[in-house]
Amino acid sequence: MANGKFGAKEVLDAVLYDMATGKPVIRFDTLKTSEIAVTTEKVYARGGRGNSKLLTWEINKEATMKIEDALLSPKSLELVSGLARKTGTKSIQMCQKTEWDVVDGIAKDKGGSHLLTCSSDGAINLAFKPNEEVSNILVYLADDDCGTPVDMTGATLSEKVLTLGSGGIAAAGGKRVIVYYSYMSSDTAETYVIDSENFSGTYKLVGDTVVRNASTGKDESFQIVIPSLKWSSGLTLSFAAEGDPSVQTFECEVQREADSPVMIEMIKY
Repeated sequence: MANGKFGAKEVLDAVLYDMATGKPVIRFDTLKTSEIAVTTEKVYARGGRGNSKLLTWEINKEATMKIEDALLSPKSLELVSGLARKTGTKSIQMCQKTEWDVVDGIAKDKGGSHLLTCSSDGAINLAFKPNEEVSNILVYLADDDCGTPVDMTGATLSEKVLTLGSGGIAAAGGKRVIVYYSYMSSDTAETYVIDSENFSGTYKLVGDTVVRNASTGKDESFQIVIPSLKWSSGLTLSFAAEGDPSVQTFECEVQREADSPVMIEMIKY
């Protein structure tokens, strides 16, 4: 039925397209919600006793789209930052409190039951080879973390084994320690940068879902097309010990199509 009523509930699967090339940029298939809101402002002609409304004009029509994605992706982070991610080695800051092991060529944390300990002869087995000169590695007693660092006079470093000098052994020998240093990651590390100069772009959005026909009870295909959607540069990452995993929310502005008054098309087919 062409004029049959229908209900909308299912979330969109959405694709963003580059407006210059027409090529797809990113596909969203893990969205939790997708919401379109159209608003206008009203101005009135008033007069007569009581200054009541006589005529109404609607102006400044605006449309927004809010999308919540259950999962982050490299592409979605690139959209927000306006910058492409960089792949390659990166200096990683390390606070080592536990012992580590190498399993199948990959360093693995042995967990809280294996606390990092300085041996009686001053040896501390690090998880990675430090970037710093040995004198710049910071060692603290576990019960004085971020307090007074252990004396590094005479300390030596051989690959991943840090050996304290006599002063360090006197303070930390046989005791639990925490070590601060940096190391180089593998060349597969991905770096995402948010700077003050770059912003997200404008794209064409095509979203596909289904709506349910009230007369037949069957689902029918439904497509939303937004020819010009300014993507959000806002980003909120929530890290919490409890509760549901955080979702990434994108709040975008719908713009009028170039050389056309069209802002949004909705197609039921």
